[in-house]
Amino acid sequence: MSFFNKNNKKSNETLMKIRAGNRSAALVVIFIIIIFGLLLRIAWIQFVRGEEYQKRAYLQQNNGRIIPANRGTIFDRNGNILAISVNARQVSVNQQTIIKEGEARGDVKAYQELVARALADILDLNYETVLEKVQSVGRYKEIARKIDVEVGEQVEGWIKKNKIKGVHVDEDVRRYYPNNSIAAHILGFTGRDDQGLVCGVEVALDKMLAGKAGRIVTEVDAKGVELPFDAERRIEPVNGYNATLTIDITIQYMVEQALQKAVIDQGVIGGAAGIVMNPNNGDILAMASWPTFNLNDPYACPPDMDPSSWTGNSSESVQILSTTVWRNKALTDTYEPGSTFKAITSAAVLEEGIANPSTIVNDAPLKLSGWTIRCWRKTYDHGNETFLEAIKNSCNPVFAKLSLKLGIKKFYSYLDAFGFTRKTGLGLTGEADSIIHKDPKEIDMAVAAFGQRLQITPIQLITAYSAIANGGNLLTPRIVKELTDEHGNVVMRYDTKVVRQVLSKETANTLLSMLEETVASGGGSNAYVTGYRVAGKTGTSQTPETDTTGRYVASFCGIAPADNPQIVILIVLDHPTVGVTSGGRQAAPVARELIEKILEYMEVERRYTELDKDKMLVKYKVPDLSELTLSEAIDELKKNNLSYRIVGDYTDPDARIYEQMPRPGALVSKDSMVVIYTEKESVKEKITVPDLMGLTLEEAYSALKERGLNMRASSLGTVVSQSIEPGKQVEIGSVVEIKLLNEDIETA
Repeated sequence: MSFFNKNNKKSNETLMKIRAGNRSAALVVIFIIIIFGLLLRIAWIQFVRGEEYQKRAYLQQNNGRIIPANRGTIFDRNGNILAISVNARQVSVNQQTIIKEGEARGDVKAYQELVARALADILDLNYETVLEKVQSVGRYKEIARKIDVEVGEQVEGWIKKNKIKGVHVDEDVRRYYPNNSIAAHILGFTGRDDQGLVCGVEVALDKMLAGKAGRIVTEVDAKGVELPFDAERRIEPVNGYNATLTIDITIQYMVEQALQKAVIDQGVIGGAAGIVMNPNNGDILAMASWPTFNLNDPYACPPDMDPSSWTGNSSESVQILSTTVWRNKALTDTYEPGSTFKAITSAAVLEEGIANPSTIVNDAPLKLSGWTIRCWRKTYDHGNETFLEAIKNSCNPVFAKLSLKLGIKKFYSYLDAFGFTRKTGLGLTGEADSIIHKDPKEIDMAVAAFGQRLQITPIQLITAYSAIANGGNLLTPRIVKELTDEHGNVVMRYDTKVVRQVLSKETANTLLSMLEETVASGGGSNAYVTGYRVAGKTGTSQTPETDTTGRYVASFCGIAPADNPQIVILIVLDHPTVGVTSGGRQAAPVARELIEKILEYMEVERRYTELDKDKMLVKYKVPDLSELTLSEAIDELKKNNLSYRIVGDYTDPDARIYEQMPRPGALVSKDSMVVIYTEKESVKEKITVPDLMGLTLEEAYSALKERGLNMRASSLGTVVSQSIEPGKQVEIGSVVEIKLLNEDIETA
């Protein structure tokens, strides 16, 4: 028994020693784990999060105020400023410094109210709102940003005069658009933090334009009060890159003015779009959308809204603005192109050798899948005609039948090749996708062949027409030429990109000739411009609301000059309500005036055709006769195909020319009369201007000539307006400019 007790005692002692040793070992292990964990935590803080904590400590000890960077300037192709950052000021307060200064002055609340009242008065702000910011928790609060420099100087003067502490006036920048609404949809605008918003280049190039903000740093104590002995330190901002666009602000202005006038004259309800493109390099020279807005006041009440109920930049107002004035219809809206699309079908037909301009076709009604496709001319069909005549007459059945010969696979392959199945790659945000048949049947193709039941964007159509104009190459349209730094060094260049060749040069030239005939003597005659050979096609397309509201889209797409293309132009009018809707009657005249103005501005030389000469549309510049003798003046006039009438002494060949009418530089028709005055005090004969409305070009010319007046005209048809009103008395030899319109044209 004792043996077992003795052994048990030894066993217990051994067990206790083992247990004690285990506890000590466990404590050592736990201690090591804790130490190791602490070391890991220190290493994590020091090496992994060290930089972050260092920054947080720095920020806790320093009060930083932002210095915005200058956002890059945006220029047009000629160096005109479209958007620029101008100097401004921002006002902020350090609430903790204001509290300490208030304590030093004996009344914190009174000092806070003093600061709030003065800032509210100078900055024209609500006093209660400013006071709330001044009394808020924290150590830095913005009171106002992007204020005029002069206003900022007023605040600085008040600070100095009253020895105010805790109020800061710092540098700021404000985006300014010198042309207000011009190119609004191309440029877009910026928000309060100078970030690009909604649309345009300001959004597309936001990162490149933005730059990097700087800071003003001041050390503060633990309560956030600025230390008086510490000088402010500046971290300078880095300015953004400048952007040069492809647009020409002069051409842009012309297009916007033309759209505005068309919307008013034609009672357009759904808005309008216009694009001008250089077909040789893809440059967008102008892109306009109506309605538009003022870039310097983008949240202003739209024209058709009630200003008294307008809520500025509320979410509801932003939604309205986004769907109306901010919307770039040239880029974001799809539409059925109508007969303008016949140029694309014609390109495929010519390229595949299915027809040539002289091929005989027939526009008899086509019955297909339970539908009957007939010519727009409801009273009778054109019958047998050449393919050239079919495009001039815009006969829908002809194009439907030709598409059947192409076949579905081939037809839609050309739509793909011309870029209608994808976005153009222009680079601006908001470009819409086209709506093309996914699994087309023959009836789908047949109506698509004349531009119905498919939807594309204006930018897609003008890009496709540019391929026709330049000899067959589809180009990626571009709106940005290059980016430069503040020293003028180019940091990025946007070169012309050829997507693919879609037509042979021979086919492109043949189609150009056909489209030129369409303007010279077909449905596009209201786009005819004397001296500038215009090729193009009109369109009058249905919409889903045609049957309910009568909404049609009138359009024209043209190329000029056809013998040496410099521009392609597209005009789209959504739901005109004055007169019978027709691309030929409503969109083509808008394009005609723009083509003439733009080509004159670009100094493209006029080259007159035989048709110009036959219709007395050749323009002759009246020479300056003031330095010539009478005999020399007569010779000069004869050389310029101008007749003359002498008032005064006409017997002396060396007589001095005192005056002339028309004035030097005026453009007139052939055989126009220049009145020469050889006596200083000659009495000027007055002539009554006749009513020319409704007359043909030849009739108007005769009516003016027999009265001793001169004519200037650029188009065909009958007179719809004259520059000098009927019945007015004018000096003999005066020039009456007339505008003509062909009312008897297609409506397809």
